[in-house]
Amino acid sequence: MKESNVMRSWGIIYPVGIYFVVTAVVLFILDFILPDTINNSLLRQMITSVAVLPFLYSFYRQDALLWGEQESFLQRVKLTGGECKIIILLFFGAGIFSLGWNNILGLIGIEEYSASYHQIRETFYMGKLLLEFFAVCVAAPLAEELLYRGIVYKRARDWLGKKWAILLSAMIFGLVHLNLVQFVYAAVFGILLAVFVEETGKLHSAVFAHAAANLTSLLRAETGIFSFMDESRAVTIVMTPLLLLAAAAFFFLAWKVKCHAALSD
Repeated sequence: MKESNVMRSWGIIYPVGIYFVVTAVVLFILDFILPDTINNSLLRQMITSVAVLPFLYSFYRQDALLWGEQESFLQRVKLTGGECKIIILLFFGAGIFSLGWNNILGLIGIEEYSASYHQIRETFYMGKLLLEFFAVCVAAPLAEELLYRGIVYKRARDWLGKKWAILLSAMIFGLVHLNLVQFVYAAVFGILLAVFVEETGKLHSAVFAHAAANLTSLLRAETGIFSFMDESRAVTIVMTPLLLLAAAAFFFLAWKVKCHAALSD
């Protein structure tokens, strides 16, 4: 039993390790082609996210076969009308939740205790909006959700059950960001993403929700669309609960659509 637990733990950990090893190898190769400069950092990150996808998908596919999920890739990505509605609702809910949760972290002042967070922000938000969009809102959500919800969460659930798997995958997701701000942000958001996958049965829900959260952060950093919330502490305090309530409303509507679809079946 003890050996089995060790092997199960290893089964959860080693895909994360391979993710970082492949990333390190790709970055090493890129040093000869695309040197690490301020202008190239984000492009290098996007390339690593794309390069790691085949490795992650191979693990994801192996797990699917092991658990008897024989659907083809095209069948997996195909969505019904109800599933599309759910994902759209989760997309908007996650984006709004991200705004509210970022407001809370800003009010707490947690950024003051994480110098590395500011360095990461400078890397990702450099004014190249199109590149930022593909790197932050497309490549990163695909790679990270395939790893942390498609592989880590599902393997942990098979071993520990749903509740502990949600917490464990969220903690790992937070820890790998290696700074306090993103740990707190990602750990809480990771719980939501795992719940989305569990409730919908589709990895798409987490990918789109993750993309929405990153998109709101991108728009907040690079445009003035949400600047009114930063005008004063009072405005932020008023807006934060309203945002969280709005997010909860979208999540509730998604749950209602799911229940209605279940009754129809």
